[in-house]
Amino acid sequence: MMTFITVTVIFFLAWTLGRNNLSNLFGPAIGTKMLPFWFGISIAGLFVIFGALISGTATTQNVSALGHITRLQEALALSISAGITMFLLSKLGVPASLTQTTTGAYIGWNMFHQSDIPLGLVSKTVLAWIYTPIISGIIAGLLFYILRQMLERFPIHILWRDHVIRIGLLCVGAFSAYSFGANNIGSLVGPYMNLGLFSKTVLFFGACIGIGFGFIFADRRVIKTVSTGMFPLSPAEAFIAVFSSALTLFLFSSIQLKLLLTALKLPSFPLVPVPLSCAVIGAIIGVAVSKGIAGLKFKIVGKVIFSWLTAPLGAGLLCIGILYLFRFGGI
Repeated sequence: MMTFITVTVIFFLAWTLGRNNLSNLFGPAIGTKMLPFWFGISIAGLFVIFGALISGTATTQNVSALGHITRLQEALALSISAGITMFLLSKLGVPASLTQTTTGAYIGWNMFHQSDIPLGLVSKTVLAWIYTPIISGIIAGLLFYILRQMLERFPIHILWRDHVIRIGLLCVGAFSAYSFGANNIGSLVGPYMNLGLFSKTVLFFGACIGIGFGFIFADRRVIKTVSTGMFPLSPAEAFIAVFSSALTLFLFSSIQLKLLLTALKLPSFPLVPVPLSCAVIGAIIGVAVSKGIAGLKFKIVGKVIFSWLTAPLGAGLLCIGILYLFRFGGI
């Protein structure tokens, strides 16, 4: 029975993650009518699996280090609180982050047990959240400038331009899905890594299947928010937004890049999960600033930023409440 409940909870959490984040992977491409909805789902699902299985170990280990969970019931409490918080934010039509809700739930778990919160790792994670939209926005601004200069020097007929952009959106969407799987899988399976209930491969693959089902039921309101709600994106600008966010997630996921930068005695990026929504929205703002912010809808941006603040707080409080219910119920 507990195994069945565990599988159900992980699947629900993965489903919620996929439902909310297809907008960040292919939302701009789908919203600008450059790629069909079902084709985006298929590519996203395939490359999420590749990213998780190939490059998901490092971030998963760092998520597990936020709290040494050894009881299945407590891992379930953490996942349930993170999933419910994310689901409620998704119902409001706002891109929500499992990374933030999971981290908040871990902090709630530590507070409930009155154990030491790993402040070093938490501070690295929170700083990465802050850096993510800034880095993504800078990359998007640079790409916007480069692309504009290239199109001015080497003009392409409008029909060929659409074909090139469509292929580009497909490629960067696949890269974004790969980076998403590598970076965010830890937030799904991290609480279960120390339990020995399932092997790492089974956990990763099962979670990816749940994400894929979430893609099928993607929230169209969130897709609208990302593609046109904050700032009207052209197909070329949608390409820039997706590529910038994917590259940002890759920076916080690639252990090979970290080893290279360390060998060169250069600052490296911490291998921690970062919100894909932060990266996408940072990229959209970067495009808007480069183009002129007249069309940027600050009210929607403020609503999204508010969700970034409430997500970890809400998940942490909910986790504490669920743990108390478990204790009083003798679970």
